[in-house]
Amino acid sequence: MEILVTLRKLEQLEKILPFTDGVICGRHFTTGYRFSMKELEQICRYCRALNKKFYIVMDNFISEDEKILMYDYLNAIENMNVDGIYFHDLGVMDAARSYGLTSKLIYDGKSVLCNSLDTAFMLEKGIDSVVLSRELTLSEIKEIARNNPGRVDLQIFGHLRLSYSRRRFLSNYFSQIGKDYDYFDKESLRLVEEQREYRMPIVEDGNGTFIYSDFIFAMFSQICELRPYLKRGIIDTLFIEDEKRIVQVCRDYRRISEYNKQFIEDSFYHNFPDNYSSGYLFRKTNISKDE
Repeated sequence: MEILVTLRKLEQLEKILPFTDGVICGRHFTTGYRFSMKELEQICRYCRALNKKFYIVMDNFISEDEKILMYDYLNAIENMNVDGIYFHDLGVMDAARSYGLTSKLIYDGKSVLCNSLDTAFMLEKGIDSVVLSRELTLSEIKEIARNNPGRVDLQIFGHLRLSYSRRRFLSNYFSQIGKDYDYFDKESLRLVEEQREYRMPIVEDGNGTFIYSDFIFAMFSQICELRPYLKRGIIDTLFIEDEKRIVQVCRDYRRISEYNKQFIEDSFYHNFPDNYSSGYLFRKTNISKDE
């Protein structure tokens, strides 16, 4: 299983890359990445020099008027000879076929892939692999991964995306209260609901509004039993600034075993205290309030 890290800042590359198998970067049709094309090419060259993997992410929806940009972007990606392309919008599949990139596509439907049949259906399209939903239980992940060994990726660390809308929640809110605020594409804002104390990260950019979990998802204790079936594990660094923590989580996931997993988990939580959670690994998301 490869351990991949989402690279959010260019200056972190040299420090993080030696401790992971590769990085995920982006420019267009994604959120939380602010690289120029020149910087993406620079990152790609650096990965090649260290024999590391380089992946591009295009995990947002693409509108009709962005179609030309999508083709131009895929053309540039082809020239970089990337190892894979994480995508969400199904229109990317047709466009990628024009550049012979189908076999490098990795479908990331966020909360879409929740069973083996849907997973197999997507894999039959000739793509490389898929990313499973972040809302699955551990038993569900096991079943799907075992039925599709070596063709499944999974987010194994980081804040989980809970909601996405094309609507501009922040701009509408600040307009309603009559306040000028530089909210666009900022990672510092938190959403607090009236009846809860959760502080959920919220980001609005040109793609819409994104809301993330207040907790940091981690699965140190569970990764060993999934490792034989997963192709890649993704460490998402969005909202995580501490480079030492990013390096340590990469190290820990690469060296963890059944014999040391409890020590590694306890040590990590002690050295980098935060609001960690196993997410939905042990609780279904479709339980009614009566249950």
